Amino acid sequence: MSSINNIHKRFALILIDPQNGFINDGYWSRMFPIGQSTPILEAFHRIVLFLRSIPNPDSIPILISGTGFSYRDREIFEPIINEISQRRFSSITHIYKPHTNLSICPGVHQWLQKQLESKLDIVIGGCTITSCIRDSSIQIQKMFPQLNLFVDENLCAARKDNYIPRCKKCLERYMIYGSLPIQDCTICLNKDLAKQTISPVQLAFQQMKDAGVNVIDNYSLTTNS
Repeated sequence: MSSINNIHKRFALILIDPQNGFINDGYWSRMFPIGQSTPILEAFHRIVLFLRSIPNPDSIPILISGTGFSYRDREIFEPIINEISQRRFSSITHIYKPHTNLSICPGVHQWLQKQLESKLDIVIGGCTITSCIRDSSIQIQKMFPQLNLFVDENLCAARKDNYIPRCKKCLERYMIYGSLPIQDCTICLNKDLAKQTISPVQLAFQQMKDAGVNVIDNYSLTTNS
């Protein structure tokens, strides 16, 4: 009788902008109606659970980016920092990211090269799906096409409106002007025409897939041997 052993994977984790500014009463969150940033807060909590589930924290390199907020908004979501500290993750790299493309920030190329040489998967989480996650993952894949790059849907989020399916016309209006779906749009409102609609989040994931990025809903921490 043969047996299957679960081997703990070694991988590297990128957390894009898990900062206070994107949630609750943070600067970015306040620019939108109350509740719009709730999916991002929920994703941050799932990141905490993911970190807690990693059985080999001492062998997992983590890169954490932060964008240019001020004061408390700049800080990383406290439960994430606490989990990293308590679990004693020892290889932590912090990167300042003043734009949507992490790949061109100083130090990132060298960090990615090191993970490639170590033959590690790269798992990406954070926010937001329709901006920094999309742009950074696509550019990283272009820069290092040999990488096994994974965007984990469970560890990422965008604001609520970006999950609303829209027809092509309404999506174009939204992407250019930020306008909500047309209230009397027969395509957007007709459930029978759902195949003709797509949300900004779905579009972002499709663009990542088209660029060769692996988009998954849960990264497995073990492999069978």
